[in-house]
Amino acid sequence: MRRQDAGFTLVEVVVALAIVTMVLAALYYSIAGAYRGYAQTQLREQTLALARAQLDVIGIEEPLQPGDSTGTYATGVVWRQAIEPVETAAHKGRAFRILLEALDHRGQTLLRLETFKLVPGTN
Repeated sequence: MRRQDAGFTLVEVVVALAIVTMVLAALYYSIAGAYRGYAQTQLREQTLALARAQLDVIGIEEPLQPGDSTGTYATGVVWRQAIEPVETAAHKGRAFRILLEALDHRGQTLLRLETFKLVPGTN
């Protein structure tokens, strides 16, 4: 082998760069996908905490009235709430079904919570 033959040809360098580029692109997409999944999980956890807190204050800090309402959390997540009376013979008072849905930026349900609250009184 002569000294002139030592080294890489232009084709070998281009092929090596193409392989390195494909590996880096695959690595980028896997890291970006993992980050999107992490961000979605964080958003879901924050929304769940806000929704639970919202359900806790219904009937205590705000009146328990049948109807629908909507709003937006500080995180930018839109929520819908429906309160409807429920017939019950076992309780001296009124029962309400509360449904709370949080929607993502595409309008799809991010989470859905349902609970029942009782208001003392007579039927």
